[in-house]
Amino acid sequence: MHDPELPDHIPASTGSDAPDNQGNDGALNRIGEKIEEVAAWCTEQIHVERRRPASDLDRVEQLLAEHAAILKTLRDLPEASAQELERIEAFYDARLSEIAGS
Repeated sequence: MHDPELPDHIPASTGSDAPDNQGNDGALNRIGEKIEEVAAWCTEQIHVERRRPASDLDRVEQLLAEHAAILKTLRDLPEASAQELERIEAFYDARLSEIAGS
């Protein structure tokens, strides 16, 4: 599932000032795909909630805030250190598990 508001690919860091994750294009792509899955779910939920006759505006606002945070994480991903990448991946693995359970 792809969120049309997200870029089609994760740009890899290049250059001599790249952080610890230089050369980890595979990890960036893997984590980016997980982030995109959560973003797509979030976008879908926003649309579902908005189509309801009695939309829960608090839920819509919560989903919009989550979506904005996802976009920021995705944008900042190429600059993340190896330790940050591990934390981000663990967070999105947990989020995907939550989504699958709902």
